[in-house]
Amino acid sequence: MPKAQTRHTSKRRAIQNALGQLGWHASGKDVVALLASYRIEVSEGLVSKVRVESLKKSEEVKRQKAKMQQTGRQAKTPVVRKVPQQRTYRR
Repeated sequence: MPKAQTRHTSKRRAIQNALGQLGWHASGKDVVALLASYRIEVSEGLVSKVRVESLKKSEEVKRQKAKMQQTGRQAKTPVVRKVPQQRTYRR
């Protein structure tokens, strides 16, 4: 009989979930303590790294959305290049 498979979340996803529960400005010690109650061992350095990366990505998305609203278009339309007419045979 095969062993029952358990679902494992990555440490990064667990940290993001904990920060979502506690708030993104929670201290690293609070996040480490919360995850220790779920038997997930992380360091404060990893918590700060995940927090900074996640905040950078969200700011990048905000900038892109603002840029798209300024232009008023969703995407550029493809440009059709003109092809010069070919010469015919001259006598």
